[in-house]
Formats: sequence, C-alpha cells, structure tokens
Amino acid sequence: MSKFVLRKIEAISGVQEFFELIVNGSGQFSAYCMEIEQTKQYYSELLTIFALMDLVAKLKMLPQTKFKDITPNKELVKEYEFKSKHLRVYVFHIEKAGKIVAYGGYKNTQKKDIPKFRAFKKDYLKSIQNDK
Repeated sequence: MSKFVLRKIEAISGVQEFFELIVNGSGQFSAYCMEIEQTKQYYSELLTIFALMDLVAKLKMLPQTKFKDITPNKELVKEYEFKSKHLRVYVFHIEKAGKIVAYGGYKNTQKKDIPKFRAFKKDYLKSIQNDK
C-alpha cells in the first residue's frame, strides 16, 4: 500500500487550505510544476492556475470555464478541475483538510489523467480509513 502525506501549498492562502498529495515521498503536482517551469512553454498558464486556486481559497466564485465540479454521480468526495487553455489541475475536497491537489496534466491528456487522479484519490481515502 502507498504511503501518503499532505503538504501545505504555501503559495496559496485563504480561508480554505490547499495541500499537495505526496505519494511514497514524491508529489506528482510538484513534478508537473517543475516540468512546466523548466520548459517555460505554459509557465504563464501555471501562474494563472495558482491565482485561480488562491481565489478559491479566499472563497471567491469562479466560472465553470476555470473551475469545474467533475464529481461523478453518487460520489461523496467532491472532485474539481482547474482549467487554463492547455493545463488541468485535479483536486478533491475533504472537510477536515481542505482542497487536496492530487494531479496535474494537459488538456490533450485529460482522458488518461482523470483516471490516474481518481486512482490517487481512491488510494488516499482508503489509507485514511485504514488509519482510523
């Protein structure tokens, strides 16, 4: 079973806290951000995603074109997608923790990214159930 840790994302501040999901010592979202920073191709879009997350942390409403509920029917834990022209960041919400950033990807890889995001979420939720 994977080992999970939540690391607070200090760049985002507000009423609602944001955490990165760290799996077995590494964070997919951190690696995603580093890849974008190195290639610089979508760096301005990454900054926009962080600004959107900051607005949500401050309880501001955003249009669905920027922040969308993607929770499947009958799923209890809410899922969200932050969107820019080319980038996607997948988040789920837990009442006791806040928003948990689990996965980052690209518009053209969404069909593969969402199942990976949901697998991280499912494994994390299972791990916190086992810790009780």
